[in-house]
Amino acid sequence: MKYLLTLSAALLICLSSGTSFAQKKFAPQKSKINRTKQATYYWAGVLQKQGVTAYQYGTHVLKGESLSAELNEPETIFALKAGKKINLNKFVGKKVIITGKKVNGYPLELGPELIEVSAIELDKVVKINMN
Repeated sequence: MKYLLTLSAALLICLSSGTSFAQKKFAPQKSKINRTKQATYYWAGVLQKQGVTAYQYGTHVLKGESLSAELNEPETIFALKAGKKINLNKFVGKKVIITGKKVNGYPLELGPELIEVSAIELDKVVKINMN
């Protein structure tokens, strides 16, 4: 009887610790992503295939402006990189709006900012000259 009681207690301890382990292992984890690094920005301009450059990063360039910055900033060049799901080649030579985030550590010396593209669409806004 003493043996059966000891075995039952040991089995109960094993089952309770196994349940605790399973809850820790498979419980949803809280996101450890710093939200300030995930800030999304917008850029507009003409997309171009990147040629030979001194800075050697990015696959395409956007000649345009940041829509998230202050108004009246001069037009500039941004280097772009995109994942496999986004085909930037389909938009070469077209006016587009880019959604993405700035890559930390860029720009490098004499290079433009590097933008990681998360979405791209044609710029359908038509500017009308009222003069």
